[in-house]
Amino acid sequence: MNLIPFTGAVVAFLLALSSWMETIQKDKERKEKNPLKVTSSGILSSKFNLSFLYKYTATFLFFSLTILLLHIYAELTKEIHFESFFYGIHIPCLLLIGPLGYIFFEEMSGGEVYKIRFFHFLPSLLSVLYVFLFRPLGDLISKFGFEIQTNLFYVDSILVLLGISVVSILGYISFFLVRMFVWKLDSMENIQSSFLPFISFLFFSLFVVVLFVLSQLFFMSLFLLACFALTSLLVLLLVLKMNHKDLILKFKLETRLARYQESRVKGIDVSQVLQRLGDLMNLNQLYLHEDLTLASLAKHLDLNTHQLSEILNAKLGYTFRNYVNGFRLSEAARLLKEKPEMPIISIIYSSGFNSKSSFHKLFMDRYGVSPQVFRSKTN
Repeated sequence: MNLIPFTGAVVAFLLALSSWMETIQKDKERKEKNPLKVTSSGILSSKFNLSFLYKYTATFLFFSLTILLLHIYAELTKEIHFESFFYGIHIPCLLLIGPLGYIFFEEMSGGEVYKIRFFHFLPSLLSVLYVFLFRPLGDLISKFGFEIQTNLFYVDSILVLLGISVVSILGYISFFLVRMFVWKLDSMENIQSSFLPFISFLFFSLFVVVLFVLSQLFFMSLFLLACFALTSLLVLLLVLKMNHKDLILKFKLETRLARYQESRVKGIDVSQVLQRLGDLMNLNQLYLHEDLTLASLAKHLDLNTHQLSEILNAKLGYTFRNYVNGFRLSEAARLLKEKPEMPIISIIYSSGFNSKSSFHKLFMDRYGVSPQVFRSKTN
Protein backbone atom coordinates (compact mmCIF):
# COMPACT_ATOMS: atom_id res chain seq x y z
CA MET A 1 0.00 0.00 0.00
CA ASN A 2 2.99 2.29 0.56
CA LEU A 3 3.62 2.17 -3.18
CA ILE A 4 0.44 4.19 -3.84
CA PRO A 5 2.02 7.60 -3.07
CA PHE A 6 5.24 6.53 -4.82
CA THR A 7 3.27 5.68 -7.96
CA GLY A 8 1.51 9.02 -7.70
CA ALA A 9 4.90 10.77 -7.42
CA VAL A 10 6.11 9.06 -10.61
CA VAL A 11 2.95 10.08 -12.49
CA ALA A 12 3.20 13.66 -11.18
CA PHE A 13 6.84 13.81 -12.30
CA LEU A 14 5.87 12.58 -15.78
CA LEU A 15 3.22 15.31 -15.95
CA ALA A 16 5.79 17.91 -14.86
CA LEU A 17 8.25 16.69 -17.47
CA SER A 18 5.67 16.65 -20.26
CA SER A 19 4.46 20.15 -19.30
CA TRP A 20 8.03 21.44 -19.39
CA MET A 21 8.62 19.91 -22.83
CA GLU A 22 5.30 21.25 -24.13
CA THR A 23 6.17 24.78 -22.98
CA ILE A 24 9.53 24.64 -24.78
CA GLN A 25 7.86 23.28 -27.93
CA LYS A 26 5.15 25.97 -27.85
CA ASP A 27 7.78 28.68 -27.45
CA LYS A 28 9.63 27.33 -30.46
CA GLU A 29 6.47 27.17 -32.58
CA ARG A 30 5.44 30.65 -31.42
CA LYS A 31 8.73 32.17 -32.51
CA GLU A 32 8.58 30.44 -35.90
CA LYS A 33 4.92 31.10 -36.61
CA ASN A 34 3.67 34.31 -35.05
CA PRO A 35 4.57 37.72 -36.41
CA LEU A 36 3.92 39.22 -32.97
CA LYS A 37 5.16 38.30 -29.53
CA VAL A 38 2.57 36.17 -27.79
CA THR A 39 2.83 35.62 -24.06
CA SER A 40 2.14 32.22 -22.52
CA SER A 41 -1.25 33.54 -21.44
CA GLY A 42 -2.10 34.06 -25.09
CA ILE A 43 -2.20 37.87 -24.92
CA LEU A 44 -0.65 39.47 -27.99
CA SER A 45 1.91 42.05 -26.97
CA SER A 46 5.06 43.58 -28.32
CA LYS A 47 6.28 44.75 -24.90
CA PHE A 48 5.29 42.37 -22.11
CA ASN A 49 6.77 38.99 -21.17
CA LEU A 50 5.51 36.76 -18.41
CA SER A 51 7.94 35.72 -15.72
CA PHE A 52 9.60 32.32 -15.63
CA LEU A 53 7.21 31.15 -12.90
CA TYR A 54 4.09 32.03 -14.89
CA LYS A 55 5.56 30.54 -18.05
CA TYR A 56 6.19 27.15 -16.43
CA THR A 57 3.22 27.14 -14.06
CA ALA A 58 2.04 23.62 -14.94
CA THR A 59 5.58 22.26 -14.52
CA PHE A 60 5.94 23.79 -11.05
CA LEU A 61 2.45 22.62 -10.09
CA PHE A 62 3.10 18.97 -10.91
CA PHE A 63 6.62 19.10 -9.47
CA SER A 64 5.15 20.36 -6.19
CA LEU A 65 2.78 17.39 -6.21
CA THR A 66 5.77 15.11 -6.87
CA ILE A 67 7.57 16.38 -3.76
CA LEU A 68 4.37 16.11 -1.71
CA LEU A 69 3.78 12.48 -2.66
CA LEU A 70 7.43 11.54 -2.14
CA HIS A 71 7.23 13.08 1.33
CA ILE A 72 4.10 11.04 2.10
CA TYR A 73 5.90 7.90 0.88
CA ALA A 74 8.92 8.70 3.07
CA GLU A 75 6.71 9.17 6.13
CA LEU A 76 4.73 5.97 5.53
CA THR A 77 7.91 3.93 5.07
CA LYS A 78 9.66 5.80 7.92
CA GLU A 79 12.47 6.81 5.53
CA ILE A 80 11.94 10.41 6.65
CA HIS A 81 13.71 9.40 9.87
CA PHE A 82 16.95 8.94 7.91
CA GLU A 83 16.48 12.14 5.88
CA SER A 84 15.09 14.38 8.61
CA PHE A 85 16.28 17.52 6.79
CA PHE A 86 13.35 17.06 4.39
CA TYR A 87 10.80 16.85 7.18
CA GLY A 88 8.15 19.49 6.55
CA ILE A 89 9.18 20.22 2.95
CA HIS A 90 5.65 19.26 1.88
CA ILE A 91 4.20 22.35 3.58
CA PRO A 92 5.60 24.95 1.11
CA CYS A 93 4.66 22.64 -1.76
CA LEU A 94 1.09 22.31 -0.49
CA LEU A 95 0.80 26.07 -0.11
CA LEU A 96 1.99 26.47 -3.71
CA ILE A 97 -0.62 24.12 -5.20
CA GLY A 98 -3.51 26.56 -4.78
CA PRO A 99 -1.79 29.64 -6.29
CA LEU A 100 -0.22 27.63 -9.12
CA GLY A 101 -3.58 26.01 -9.84
CA TYR A 102 -5.09 29.51 -9.86
CA ILE A 103 -2.57 30.74 -12.44
CA PHE A 104 -3.11 27.61 -14.53
CA PHE A 105 -6.89 28.09 -14.42
CA GLU A 106 -6.58 31.78 -15.32
CA GLU A 107 -4.27 31.02 -18.23
CA MET A 108 -6.57 28.29 -19.55
CA SER A 109 -9.62 30.55 -19.35
CA GLY A 110 -7.95 33.66 -20.74
CA GLY A 111 -7.50 35.60 -17.52
CA GLU A 112 -4.91 38.32 -16.96
CA VAL A 113 -2.27 36.05 -15.46
CA TYR A 114 0.30 38.83 -15.11
CA LYS A 115 -2.03 40.66 -12.67
CA ILE A 116 -1.93 37.86 -10.08
CA ARG A 117 -0.66 39.37 -6.85
CA PHE A 118 2.42 38.38 -4.89
CA PHE A 119 0.41 37.70 -1.72
CA HIS A 120 -0.80 34.40 -3.22
CA PHE A 121 2.74 33.05 -2.83
CA LEU A 122 3.56 34.71 0.48
CA PRO A 123 2.30 31.83 2.71
CA SER A 124 4.52 29.36 0.85
CA LEU A 125 7.58 31.59 1.18
CA LEU A 126 6.96 32.20 4.87
CA SER A 127 6.47 28.48 5.49
CA VAL A 128 9.88 27.80 3.90
CA LEU A 129 11.47 30.14 6.43
CA TYR A 130 9.62 28.54 9.33
CA VAL A 131 10.18 24.92 8.31
CA PHE A 132 13.93 25.26 7.74
CA LEU A 133 15.10 28.20 9.84
CA PHE A 134 13.17 27.39 13.02
CA ARG A 135 13.79 23.66 12.90
CA PRO A 136 14.84 22.29 16.34
CA LEU A 137 18.32 20.85 16.60
CA GLY A 138 17.20 17.50 18.00
CA ASP A 139 15.92 14.48 16.12
CA LEU A 140 12.52 14.97 14.51
CA ILE A 141 9.56 12.69 14.41
CA SER A 142 6.01 12.99 13.21
CA LYS A 143 2.80 11.61 14.61
CA PHE A 144 3.04 8.74 12.16
CA GLY A 145 4.97 6.62 14.66
CA PHE A 146 8.61 7.69 14.61
CA GLU A 147 10.98 8.05 17.54
CA ILE A 148 10.24 10.34 20.49
CA GLN A 149 11.61 13.79 19.65
CA THR A 150 12.68 16.81 21.61
CA ASN A 151 10.31 19.50 20.32
CA LEU A 152 6.65 18.59 20.25
CA PHE A 153 5.66 22.19 19.57
CA TYR A 154 7.49 22.21 16.24
CA VAL A 155 5.84 18.99 15.04
CA ASP A 156 2.41 20.19 16.20
CA SER A 157 2.94 23.47 14.36
CA ILE A 158 3.81 21.55 11.18
CA LEU A 159 0.51 19.70 11.52
CA VAL A 160 -1.32 23.02 11.95
CA LEU A 161 0.36 24.36 8.80
CA LEU A 162 -0.62 21.16 7.04
CA GLY A 163 -4.26 21.79 7.91
CA ILE A 164 -4.05 25.40 6.73
CA SER A 165 -2.48 24.25 3.47
CA VAL A 166 -5.23 21.78 2.71
CA VAL A 167 -7.93 24.32 3.56
CA SER A 168 -6.30 26.84 1.18
CA ILE A 169 -6.44 24.30 -1.65
CA LEU A 170 -10.09 23.70 -0.77
CA GLY A 171 -10.73 27.43 -1.13
CA TYR A 172 -9.04 27.69 -4.52
CA ILE A 173 -10.92 24.70 -5.96
CA SER A 174 -14.21 26.13 -4.67
CA PHE A 175 -13.38 29.39 -6.46
CA PHE A 176 -12.79 27.51 -9.73
CA LEU A 177 -16.13 25.73 -9.39
CA VAL A 178 -18.03 28.95 -8.71
CA ARG A 179 -16.43 30.64 -11.73
CA MET A 180 -17.33 27.78 -14.04
CA PHE A 181 -20.91 27.67 -12.83
CA VAL A 182 -21.26 31.42 -13.40
CA TRP A 183 -19.95 31.06 -16.96
CA LYS A 184 -22.24 28.11 -17.54
CA LEU A 185 -25.29 30.01 -16.38
CA ASP A 186 -24.41 33.16 -18.35
CA SER A 187 -23.24 31.41 -21.52
CA MET A 188 -25.43 28.38 -22.07
CA GLU A 189 -24.53 28.17 -25.76
CA ASN A 190 -20.78 28.57 -25.25
CA ILE A 191 -19.76 26.07 -22.57
CA GLN A 192 -21.24 22.80 -23.72
CA SER A 193 -19.03 19.87 -24.68
CA SER A 194 -16.12 20.60 -22.35
CA PHE A 195 -18.12 21.73 -19.31
CA LEU A 196 -19.20 18.39 -17.84
CA PRO A 197 -15.77 16.64 -17.97
CA PHE A 198 -13.97 19.58 -16.36
CA ILE A 199 -16.60 20.26 -13.73
CA SER A 200 -16.47 16.54 -12.87
CA PHE A 201 -12.69 16.76 -12.66
CA LEU A 202 -12.96 19.71 -10.24
CA PHE A 203 -15.48 17.85 -8.08
CA PHE A 204 -13.13 14.87 -8.00
CA SER A 205 -10.31 17.21 -6.91
CA LEU A 206 -12.58 18.59 -4.20
CA PHE A 207 -13.35 15.04 -3.06
CA VAL A 208 -9.61 14.27 -2.79
CA VAL A 209 -8.96 17.36 -0.66
CA VAL A 210 -11.93 16.57 1.61
CA LEU A 211 -10.56 13.04 2.12
CA PHE A 212 -7.24 14.49 3.27
CA VAL A 213 -9.03 16.87 5.64
CA LEU A 214 -11.11 14.06 7.14
CA SER A 215 -8.09 11.79 7.51
CA GLN A 216 -6.11 14.50 9.32
CA LEU A 217 -8.94 15.56 11.63
CA PHE A 218 -10.89 12.39 12.35
CA PHE A 219 -9.99 9.12 10.62
CA MET A 220 -6.33 8.43 9.81
CA SER A 221 -7.53 5.18 8.24
CA LEU A 222 -8.74 7.33 5.33
CA PHE A 223 -5.22 8.58 4.61
CA LEU A 224 -4.27 5.80 2.19
CA LEU A 225 -7.64 6.14 0.48
CA ALA A 226 -6.90 9.86 0.04
CA CYS A 227 -3.48 9.00 -1.43
CA PHE A 228 -5.10 6.52 -3.80
CA ALA A 229 -7.65 9.13 -4.89
CA LEU A 230 -4.88 11.69 -5.53
CA THR A 231 -2.87 9.16 -7.54
CA SER A 232 -5.99 8.27 -9.54
CA LEU A 233 -6.57 11.97 -10.22
CA LEU A 234 -3.02 12.34 -11.57
CA VAL A 235 -3.37 9.23 -13.74
CA LEU A 236 -6.62 10.64 -15.10
CA LEU A 237 -4.81 13.89 -15.93
CA LEU A 238 -2.05 12.00 -17.71
CA VAL A 239 -4.55 10.03 -19.80
CA LEU A 240 -6.42 13.25 -20.59
CA LYS A 241 -3.23 14.95 -21.78
CA MET A 242 -2.21 11.97 -23.91
CA ASN A 243 -5.52 11.00 -25.51
CA HIS A 244 -7.92 13.94 -25.24
CA LYS A 245 -5.99 17.05 -26.26
CA ASP A 246 -8.95 18.16 -28.36
CA LEU A 247 -11.08 18.33 -25.19
CA ILE A 248 -8.51 20.54 -23.47
CA LEU A 249 -8.38 22.84 -26.51
CA LYS A 250 -12.18 22.99 -26.63
CA PHE A 251 -12.35 23.87 -22.92
CA LYS A 252 -9.83 26.65 -23.46
CA LEU A 253 -11.78 28.09 -26.39
CA GLU A 254 -15.18 27.87 -24.70
CA THR A 255 -14.15 29.30 -21.33
CA ARG A 256 -12.15 32.10 -22.93
CA LEU A 257 -15.15 33.03 -25.05
CA ALA A 258 -17.37 32.99 -21.94
CA ARG A 259 -14.88 35.17 -20.03
CA TYR A 260 -14.65 37.55 -22.97
CA GLN A 261 -18.41 37.94 -23.19
CA GLU A 262 -18.53 38.49 -19.43
CA SER A 263 -16.02 41.32 -19.75
CA ARG A 264 -17.91 42.90 -22.67
CA VAL A 265 -20.90 43.49 -20.40
CA LYS A 266 -18.75 45.98 -18.50
CA GLY A 267 -17.52 47.75 -21.65
CA ILE A 268 -14.40 47.37 -23.77
CA ASP A 269 -11.57 45.68 -21.89
CA VAL A 270 -8.63 46.01 -24.30
CA SER A 271 -6.59 43.23 -22.69
CA GLN A 272 -9.53 40.84 -23.06
CA VAL A 273 -10.03 41.95 -26.67
CA LEU A 274 -6.37 41.20 -27.38
CA GLN A 275 -6.71 37.83 -25.63
CA ARG A 276 -9.77 36.92 -27.71
CA LEU A 277 -8.12 38.21 -30.87
CA GLY A 278 -5.12 36.00 -30.18
CA ASP A 279 -7.38 32.97 -29.72
CA LEU A 280 -9.22 33.66 -32.98
CA MET A 281 -5.93 33.81 -34.86
CA ASN A 282 -3.77 31.23 -33.08
CA LEU A 283 -6.40 28.65 -32.14
CA ASN A 284 -9.28 29.19 -34.57
CA GLN A 285 -6.90 30.27 -37.38
CA LEU A 286 -9.36 32.75 -38.91
CA TYR A 287 -6.57 34.13 -41.09
CA LEU A 288 -6.86 31.02 -43.29
CA HIS A 289 -10.18 32.32 -44.58
CA GLU A 290 -9.34 34.37 -47.65
CA ASP A 291 -12.59 36.34 -47.31
CA LEU A 292 -11.74 37.53 -43.77
CA THR A 293 -12.44 41.26 -43.47
CA LEU A 294 -12.12 43.90 -40.78
CA ALA A 295 -15.91 43.85 -40.42
CA SER A 296 -16.18 40.07 -40.04
CA LEU A 297 -13.33 39.96 -37.51
CA ALA A 298 -14.91 42.83 -35.56
CA LYS A 299 -18.18 40.89 -35.49
CA HIS A 300 -16.41 37.93 -33.85
CA LEU A 301 -15.20 40.35 -31.17
CA ASP A 302 -18.55 42.11 -30.74
CA LEU A 303 -16.90 45.40 -31.74
CA ASN A 304 -17.46 47.85 -34.55
CA THR A 305 -14.81 48.25 -37.26
CA HIS A 306 -13.57 51.58 -35.93
CA GLN A 307 -12.97 50.16 -32.44
CA LEU A 308 -11.05 47.15 -33.77
CA SER A 309 -9.00 49.26 -36.17
CA GLU A 310 -8.07 51.63 -33.35
CA ILE A 311 -7.00 48.75 -31.06
CA LEU A 312 -4.88 47.18 -33.80
CA ASN A 313 -3.15 50.46 -34.58
CA ALA A 314 -2.75 51.84 -31.06
CA LYS A 315 -1.93 48.64 -29.14
CA LEU A 316 -0.20 46.44 -31.73
CA GLY A 317 1.00 48.96 -34.30
CA TYR A 318 -0.57 47.13 -37.24
CA THR A 319 -3.22 47.84 -39.80
CA PHE A 320 -5.80 45.09 -40.19
CA ARG A 321 -4.31 43.94 -43.49
CA ASN A 322 -0.74 43.85 -42.19
CA TYR A 323 -1.85 42.07 -39.03
CA VAL A 324 -3.63 39.26 -40.90
CA ASN A 325 -0.97 38.96 -43.60
CA GLY A 326 1.68 38.46 -40.91
CA PHE A 327 -0.07 35.26 -39.79
CA ARG A 328 -0.59 34.15 -43.38
CA LEU A 329 3.08 34.64 -44.26
CA SER A 330 4.15 32.66 -41.18
CA GLU A 331 1.78 29.86 -42.20
CA ALA A 332 3.16 29.89 -45.76
CA ALA A 333 6.74 29.73 -44.43
CA ARG A 334 5.79 26.79 -42.22
CA LEU A 335 4.24 24.90 -45.15
CA LEU A 336 7.27 25.62 -47.35
CA LYS A 337 9.54 24.07 -44.70
CA GLU A 338 7.36 21.16 -43.62
CA LYS A 339 5.75 20.15 -46.93
CA PRO A 340 8.40 20.25 -49.67
CA GLU A 341 6.15 18.25 -52.01
CA MET A 342 3.30 20.77 -51.84
CA PRO A 343 3.11 23.09 -54.88
CA ILE A 344 3.70 26.75 -54.07
CA ILE A 345 0.42 27.77 -55.68
CA SER A 346 -1.39 25.43 -53.25
CA ILE A 347 0.54 26.90 -50.32
CA ILE A 348 -0.55 30.40 -51.35
CA TYR A 349 -4.23 29.56 -51.18
CA SER A 350 -3.86 27.26 -48.16
CA SER A 351 -2.32 30.16 -46.24
CA GLY A 352 -5.32 32.42 -46.84
CA PHE A 353 -4.00 34.50 -49.75
CA ASN A 354 -6.16 34.98 -52.83
CA SER A 355 -3.59 36.73 -55.00
CA LYS A 356 -0.38 35.14 -56.26
CA SER A 357 1.29 38.44 -57.11
CA SER A 358 0.59 40.10 -53.76
CA PHE A 359 1.80 36.97 -51.94
CA HIS A 360 5.16 37.01 -53.74
CA LYS A 361 5.66 40.72 -53.04
CA LEU A 362 4.79 40.38 -49.34
CA PHE A 363 6.94 37.26 -48.97
CA MET A 364 9.96 39.01 -50.55
CA ASP A 365 9.46 42.03 -48.28
CA ARG A 366 9.39 39.90 -45.15
CA TYR A 367 11.94 37.15 -45.84
CA GLY A 368 14.16 38.84 -48.44
CA VAL A 369 14.02 35.90 -50.85
CA SER A 370 11.45 34.28 -53.11
CA PRO A 371 9.36 31.33 -51.82
CA GLN A 372 11.37 28.97 -54.07
CA VAL A 373 14.70 30.12 -52.64
CA PHE A 374 13.31 30.08 -49.08
CA ARG A 375 12.24 26.44 -49.55
CA SER A 376 15.61 25.39 -50.99
CA LYS A 377 17.47 26.98 -48.08
CA THR A 378 15.34 25.35 -45.39
CA ASN A 379 15.25 21.82 -46.86
